[in-house]
Amino acid sequence: MDQIGVIYNSNIDDLFAYGTRLGFNKEEVMDAIHNIFHKIMLKNSLSELDNVKSYLFKSLRNELFNEFKRSRRVTLVGDEEGVLPFELQVNVEELLIEDEFKAQLKSKIEKTLRKITPRQREIIYLRYTQEYGYQEISEILGIGVPACRNLILKALRQLRDSDVKYFLFLCIRSQQFNNILTFL
Repeated sequence: MDQIGVIYNSNIDDLFAYGTRLGFNKEEVMDAIHNIFHKIMLKNSLSELDNVKSYLFKSLRNELFNEFKRSRRVTLVGDEEGVLPFELQVNVEELLIEDEFKAQLKSKIEKTLRKITPRQREIIYLRYTQEYGYQEISEILGIGVPACRNLILKALRQLRDSDVKYFLFLCIRSQQFNNILTFL
């Protein structure tokens, strides 16, 4: 398998999950992913990149946002230009918890996550699920590193102030869990 095929196979699931969380349907996300890889194949542009995964996330976000601007089918949240309705869904199926408790827990976590803005949900996802550094997140979102740090800090404070035990449950599987604990 060639280099692009390996990169495609190792990143497709994360890219697809990210695109659908931005509020686009499955077909639009797959089309955008395929467009990105088509452009990469035409330009052979991966050789000079430091972080391919970060480049792919940024490219997907830009491709989907451009599609949004062309179609105007998705409604922007709030007054911020360029903010897509990022959704972060909780998947607790892997845990061995009774069904009723799972449903209650999922509901409470989603309620907690709704207390922060879509942009904050997106940045929390990139930092603690995808484990990106501040520099990578700032490149993906097109903001400065200080703004990135401030946005994460603000989101964490709001989550801490709302219902910390459900937020902690969200972060248990993250390698960044110890960093969150020190913040709280």
